[in-house]
Amino acid sequence: MKKVEVNNIILSVGSKCISRVGDVMFDFANNTFLAGLGSGSMTLVGLYQASESIVGILFNLFGGVIADNLKRKKLIMLSNFLSGIICICASFVVKNKYLVYAIVIANIFLAIMSSIASPAYKAFTKEIVTKDTIPKINSYLETGSTIINVTIPTIAVIFYKALGIQGSLLLDGVSFLLSASLIFFTRPIDSEEPNNKMQINTIFKDLFEGIKYLIHNKNIFLVILLSALVNFFLAAYNLLLPYTNEMFPNFSIDLYAVFLTSEAIGGLAGALLSNFLNKNLSVFKLLLYLGISGATLLIGPFLYLTFNNYLILAISPVCFNMFLTVFNIQFFSIVQQEVDNKYLGRVFGIIFTIALLFMPIGTTVFSKIINVKQVFNLTFVGLAILGLSSLFWLLFFYNKLNRQ
Repeated sequence: MKKVEVNNIILSVGSKCISRVGDVMFDFANNTFLAGLGSGSMTLVGLYQASESIVGILFNLFGGVIADNLKRKKLIMLSNFLSGIICICASFVVKNKYLVYAIVIANIFLAIMSSIASPAYKAFTKEIVTKDTIPKINSYLETGSTIINVTIPTIAVIFYKALGIQGSLLLDGVSFLLSASLIFFTRPIDSEEPNNKMQINTIFKDLFEGIKYLIHNKNIFLVILLSALVNFFLAAYNLLLPYTNEMFPNFSIDLYAVFLTSEAIGGLAGALLSNFLNKNLSVFKLLLYLGISGATLLIGPFLYLTFNNYLILAISPVCFNMFLTVFNIQFFSIVQQEVDNKYLGRVFGIIFTIALLFMPIGTTVFSKIINVKQVFNLTFVGLAILGLSSLFWLLFFYNKLNRQ
């Protein structure tokens, strides 16, 4: 691996991790502040949380178009820089009456910036490392993200108590500025000159070109469809997590905390394991890892009924999240490797939009049909994921036979 590529990996992963730290601290501080305002706080928290998803659904597609038409490095730097400035500006608002509005507006603005930066980040990876190194950098990014998700909330509590909401916002702003500065020092090794002539009246034309490209690329289209359907059933899993003590009532320990810890351990193990499993990426290996994740989830209730031990039960979410993480890393790696660079931003914009759409749809559907006291709920979710893996294996095998 060339020195410039190593430097790019360090800078890109460092930038993304620092940006993620800013996101986690921003959300923690704002949720805590809004929830502590007393009467009407639930409405404010709901508005704050819903605004991010709504903005993502509306803007991810267009963020992908922007990422394909302008220089991705500059887009990432600009989005992080502006996010930092908006957080710093919000930190100077002292009165709670106005700070509430400042926080909601800042969150919407950051969501818009994220809709532009997220597709650009994924597409930019292909410009700063060689094709064979893409899975490696994705493993590093997932490892960093998992560590941050586990550790930063605890640190955020300390900073929030010590610095208050204004100090936390200021610190968030600095983290975004630092993230932008690291991207500045990256040196693309394989980039195409963007169009740089994007106009408002061509945005929809460019978007439909991206959709058309995706539909004609059957393998990538099927992989993205699979990911969307998996997200639909993952919504059921996420919905069930807080009710683990009701599904498995024999334990007095807080099983929700056990499952969350197990997920974190599995996610970290999956990110590290992916480094050893990504030598030769293929769709069939991708489906294998997804199938294993579903199989390890569906056995959870049987472990509970057989051993009646929460530590043995925890093996199920550990293995489930481990192989699901491997699937996610290799899913993004395959898309980055196979999609033409000039369409990559739009494809990721479509992926992020579909993910945001299918999760709330799944949550709505399963909230109406699931009985949280049913012990075999996780078996149902695991079987669904295993079934999807098997079905798409047949579809890809059929496509492969047709091409021969």
